[in-house]
Amino acid sequence: MESEEEPIAPKPPRRRRPRAPKVELEDFSVFEENVSSDLSDEADFLNEEVVEISNEPSESPLKVFFASSVTLILAVALVLFLLSQIVAIRQNADSLAWQSRNIVRQIETLTTARNNATGLVKQRQSMVDQSQQVTTSYNNLLNDLLKLAETDKDARSVIEKFAIKSSPQPAASKPEKK
Repeated sequence: MESEEEPIAPKPPRRRRPRAPKVELEDFSVFEENVSSDLSDEADFLNEEVVEISNEPSESPLKVFFASSVTLILAVALVLFLLSQIVAIRQNADSLAWQSRNIVRQIETLTTARNNATGLVKQRQSMVDQSQQVTTSYNNLLNDLLKLAETDKDARSVIEKFAIKSSPQPAASKPEKK
């Protein structure tokens, strides 16, 4: 109990074991005679023991069959599980490759569409400029007609017939892009 109270107790000193007495070669002759008879006795004993052990069945064949069957089923289940995981990984890789190809195609399509839209805007810009020129010329013509209607009866009849009215001048048009 002292060691439990004092966890750092000094170890007892080591005692030396006494050495066996030295035997001279002449003494071995006694052992050699006894060894052959001892070995034959031990061999007989081992043979008897083996006979006794072999007569006792340790496990029934049904238990051995059941254990090996369970082991085989577990091994097959593990192999099937690993194969299903490999197939799933391959399918995922194929799916990712397909998605990657589709993204590349979509990027190319969007780039082409952007370039086409930019080209169409440039083409339509000339039409927009032309429509602004036509609008400006019509506005100028109608303003001249309104001024002329103050002094001319024919111009006044045209204004009354088509209900042309003067509108305030629109804000300065957008600057042209070149």
